[in-house]
Amino acid sequence: MHPSTNTMLIIIVTAVALMLVGFGMRDRNLGLGLMGIGLITAIATIVYKAYITFY
Repeated sequence: MHPSTNTMLIIIVTAVALMLVGFGMRDRNLGLGLMGIGLITAIATIVYKAYITFY
């Protein structure tokens, strides 16, 4: 695997872990914040990969 692919995979796994922890604590503001940060991180990584692939 290419080194940038490994880095992006680690970022995606971290974002999903943040979303899972946030979902477990969804009744508190911290949980909602973690889900939001994880979602934004995952979407930004996917958009960045699409940008460098197709542009």
